Amino acid sequence: MKTLHNTLVRVLVISIIISGIYACKDKEMFDASDKREYISAANSVNAYSGYKRLQLKFNVSNTAAVRAKIYWNNRSNFIEIPIHVASANDTVSTIIGPLEEGTYSFEVITYDNKANTSVPIKITATALGPNYAHTLANRPIKDIFYENGNATIYWGSAGAELFNEVIYTDNNNVQRRVKAAQGKDTSKLLNVKPGELATALQYRTAYIPATAIDTFYADTRSEAITTGSLKDLAKAKNVLFGSLISYGNGITHGVVNDGSPNGIYKQICDNEFNFGQASWGGTRWKRDGGSDFNDVNAVINWSKAHYNKVFAQLIVGPNGYMPDWFKNGTFTPAEMDGLLKGLVKEFMETNDNKSKVDVWGVANEVFSNDGTYVNMKWNDMGWEDDASGLTGTDKINLKHPVFIGKAFMYSRQMTQALLELRDHDFEYNTSASAYYTKHKAYYQLLRHLKAKGYPVDVVGIQAHYNLGSGIGGGYELFKKTIEKFKATNVQVHLTELDIIAPKINNALQPWTLALADQQKTDYYNAVKAAVEAGVSLISLWGVRDNNDPGWRFGQYPLLYDESYNRKPAYYGVQKALFDAKKYSAN
Repeated sequence: MKTLHNTLVRVLVISIIISGIYACKDKEMFDASDKREYISAANSVNAYSGYKRLQLKFNVSNTAAVRAKIYWNNRSNFIEIPIHVASANDTVSTIIGPLEEGTYSFEVITYDNKANTSVPIKITATALGPNYAHTLANRPIKDIFYENGNATIYWGSAGAELFNEVIYTDNNNVQRRVKAAQGKDTSKLLNVKPGELATALQYRTAYIPATAIDTFYADTRSEAITTGSLKDLAKAKNVLFGSLISYGNGITHGVVNDGSPNGIYKQICDNEFNFGQASWGGTRWKRDGGSDFNDVNAVINWSKAHYNKVFAQLIVGPNGYMPDWFKNGTFTPAEMDGLLKGLVKEFMETNDNKSKVDVWGVANEVFSNDGTYVNMKWNDMGWEDDASGLTGTDKINLKHPVFIGKAFMYSRQMTQALLELRDHDFEYNTSASAYYTKHKAYYQLLRHLKAKGYPVDVVGIQAHYNLGSGIGGGYELFKKTIEKFKATNVQVHLTELDIIAPKINNALQPWTLALADQQKTDYYNAVKAAVEAGVSLISLWGVRDNNDPGWRFGQYPLLYDESYNRKPAYYGVQKALFDAKKYSAN
């Protein structure tokens, strides 16, 4: 018992001692906590986004603060930075990164040299990255015009971008970078290395978002600079591209008498076209032979030498194309038949044109706009019953002029070249168009001629259009109409393409940038649709505006202005030939 008693006494004494020790520690902790000091917290804390990083800035109101800890991810990450301030409210700045793209919650705690702390200041901030960059839009490129080794970029509407960066390769195979400042509408690229048909540039738009420290770039885009000539671009789509070629005189420029500066008329013809179209005034036709074919023969010879492809227009047509002795004379049908045969023979035999010309415009403009036949002298040869096989509302005319089929027959007797039937406005294949009946009448005539065995090889659409009017029924219907004619086993050509600024109240319009831009769009749409529908040939109706005082003078119809400067229309055609899908019959 005595031993147990002694043991209990010892345990009690030890317990009292331990309790005293812990009581003393609690007293010390209480005293330390009771005397703890907090320093002033950071204030005016701001966050600025960066690329996979961010910047924090804050003011220090207590000059005793010597360091700060910045925590994030629930305090699983932190950085410690020294603080050196000369006066109250000095700014402290630090970069935090690299960070994964996302939003973070930060705590900023400052310390003095006695380890006294501030209360935590919390702020939310976002580190930006590739996901954000993918949402940025590049400034659009409206146009790229290439000429003489240099390219000009025409920018679309500007936004909040900082600048646009363009990368291209020059003729020395050096990669060049060009920066276009905000608000700048054009950029010049010098000494661009051309491709066979096109070359490429890369560009991206740079931004500095609000409250950001880094520059962000939209995804790099590639854009084609079309560098090929019109003829080469067309050739790549299996299309011939050319123009009416002028002989030239004191007023007009041409390939024989070229009064253009430094011979630029012929330079353009050489550089841009791969065939020439020669046209002559039928008024030079003489009844007893000896007709004046000198001018047209000279153009045929020049075109044959430069292109090896020639289009000759026309043989028969309305009275306006014929000489007075013919349209005012009195002839029996048999006499007229002999005159027609003689005209075909003389035109084809002179200058050996029967072997030089690849396409002959045989009959032109035989229809009025309402689908009836034009009242012309050639109709006196007589009429023949319709053999088209069409019925109902598709059968517009009961009879057709005899001269049309015979003109094709006599032409085939002289040459194996392609023979064309040409007219205007018959491509409007919609009941909403005033030319719809003409369309049906033309198609009926073609079916009739084919059924009778007359050798029609080509349907020629003159393609004279007005700015902003488009083609009745739209360009998709235009393509289907071309395919409709091709289904009769003929080629389809655009033979006299031009697009004018129409007169307003019978007065010429002043030329404006808006009209020039509309003309570019209209040329683009017409050419692209024609190529994709499978036309074999496109011919402009001249090289420059106002070269022919008698044709659409002052209405700006063509691809070059009067001084031989390329108009936006040129680039519309160039881009159309590049963009168009190559035709496939399958």
